[in-house]
Amino acid sequence: MQFQREPRSGKGYPHFAHWPDLDCDGNVYVSGYGFIHLDPQDIERAEIRRSASVAGGIMLMLLLLPSLLYIPAQLFVGWLAKWLPLETPQQLVLWNAILGQMRTDIWTYGSYLIPIFFLLGTGGREIRQRSNTAFPPVTAILAILCSLGLSGMTVFVRDFLNGVLQAVNLVEVNTSSPPVLPIAQMMYLMRTAVFGVILEEFLLRGLLLRVFRKHSDAFALMMTAIISGLTAGNLTDGLRNALMALMYGYMTLRTGSILVSTISHCLNVLWPELLSILLPNNLLVQISVTLLLITAGLIAFSIICLKDENAFILSSRTLDYARLSGQQVRHRSRFTFRKKLAISLTSAFFTASAALWLFQSLQQMMIVS
Repeated sequence: MQFQREPRSGKGYPHFAHWPDLDCDGNVYVSGYGFIHLDPQDIERAEIRRSASVAGGIMLMLLLLPSLLYIPAQLFVGWLAKWLPLETPQQLVLWNAILGQMRTDIWTYGSYLIPIFFLLGTGGREIRQRSNTAFPPVTAILAILCSLGLSGMTVFVRDFLNGVLQAVNLVEVNTSSPPVLPIAQMMYLMRTAVFGVILEEFLLRGLLLRVFRKHSDAFALMMTAIISGLTAGNLTDGLRNALMALMYGYMTLRTGSILVSTISHCLNVLWPELLSILLPNNLLVQISVTLLLITAGLIAFSIICLKDENAFILSSRTLDYARLSGQQVRHRSRFTFRKKLAISLTSAFFTASAALWLFQSLQQMMIVS
């Protein structure tokens, strides 16, 4: 049995001309597509599973590619080192640091670039469609302040959970730390708070959110948040990424553009790193700045609620699968939000990705070796 998809070319939903269902078994022959089943519920279920499979494949790439790209990056850096001048010990130290950082960048950014090209190549009409980007600047400013407040809250929650895990000897290994030299610190901030964030936003909010949005905005928002959390690598960062992904996805749906979410994401990554670099041992100032951001976020949230009573109501529009199957009577989605979520999370790729994330999280907590 073959399930029909929406064609990649053309606008709107097509009316297929097909042979009549003489056997009354629900399967008809459509020229150019073969035998298909015209039950809208079956078509919608197949579309949800297909979207979940694409997302599961992206998750597996994000979890596995850093390890798979490490050896090619090491070989490339080793080949490049043969052509570099290493006449003095200072040059040796300098080029060793540069090549080590280049190796890290190759497997880090490559793990995002490959899924991006995969989605651009396999994505259908939903990837190429344009959204309305007209929104008032005050909406962007308030949304950025809300995201900064939520970021401050999640930092507190993450630090608290890390303290609890350390108290019970479930230490999550975190080897990333800012460099000491000023030039290296600037490069570190540019890489982590700009380049990495832009690639992540383009992949998750720019492409993957559109894959799920045809099943409704709320469902797309939840799925991208789950994917963002499951690709973090450990438990505490996964919870923080999932909560922040809800905010970034909401901002993208609200404004119709990834610009505001990208700016917010850059700021949310940048301010903790700046505090750790400029004030590494001043705990009082770090707490004060965090509390200030939380206060500003709460004020912005209150203003949004006062200005727009429907600010946090997402669209429930779904693809018209009845019309897609050739029926003349229009029906809404046959599945509730929970049913769509259950269909997606039980797909094979999603299950494999979740199991891999759980294994990596247990490794970080030193429960498994």
